[in-house]
Amino acid sequence: MYLEEVNFYRMMSVFQHPDDNDSDSDFIIKPKRTGSKFSRAVRAVNKALQDPSSSIPGKIWGWLDIFFIALSVVAMVTETNPEVKRKVSVKWSLEYNIAFAVETVTVFFFSFDVLIRFTVSDERWVFARSPATWLDIVTVAPYYFELFVDASRFKGLKVLRMARVVRVLKLIKKNKRLLLIAYVMSHSLGELSLLIIVWAMCITVAGSVFYYCENEANDKITSGVDAMWWAVVTMSTVGYGDIVPVTFIGKAFSTVFFYIGMVFLALPLTIIVGAFTKQYENRGTWSLNRNDNKINRLYENNSSNAKSE
Repeated sequence: MYLEEVNFYRMMSVFQHPDDNDSDSDFIIKPKRTGSKFSRAVRAVNKALQDPSSSIPGKIWGWLDIFFIALSVVAMVTETNPEVKRKVSVKWSLEYNIAFAVETVTVFFFSFDVLIRFTVSDERWVFARSPATWLDIVTVAPYYFELFVDASRFKGLKVLRMARVVRVLKLIKKNKRLLLIAYVMSHSLGELSLLIIVWAMCITVAGSVFYYCENEANDKITSGVDAMWWAVVTMSTVGYGDIVPVTFIGKAFSTVFFYIGMVFLALPLTIIVGAFTKQYENRGTWSLNRNDNKINRLYENNSSNAKSE
């Protein structure tokens, strides 16, 4: 009776050997493959680039990206050495060729990385508008610009080479913890703006009071700008020591203002730390993309509702 029911529901193929050529084997449910081989390969490449830990090729590409970032930063710092800078400035010298080769290889790698990400992206328009994409473009733009324009003739254009420093920020995409920090900071703009407003208020008031307390007795206080610079250094707890109070009233006020500054700095920072802890405990996916953030918030709401039920 049981076998008859199994045969009726076309389940006999489950008990058959794979080599059997019975007609019931045609009813085996096979997973459907959506798309062509090319589309599946594109999706696999996109997944490997977006999540390097998902596959071995993705891990290799991720480590290559980190290697070229470190190589470009080391080369940039090395070129600032006066001796190396003098040798590199001699065109077609050995040092010049080495520096040019390193810069060319790193720029070509970063350019190919942006191009392949754009090609395999599911939403190319969203990818093109992403801040991370423009960050990658800014890091390679000076190289191509100098190929067509002689930067040595325009001293102002040398500042474009400073854009290579931005390549360090590419590491944010490679580390989830760094991405979490960037995510929390981007969602704590309200607290950061509060910190800036409070800072500006304290610096203005403290600088004005310190100016009238120290103006006559302190030769280093010649204007309110000098007093505000003292307030910035004191409130940030840096304490360069270039401007110090000399009167009793100035010293007393400096002591009080120092502790007030610490309190005003700590209040917004506790809010940021709380947001960081909350996001870290959720252990979700963090993204700087606006659309992804909406999905994350929806996921968090659904998870909280499921837990409450």
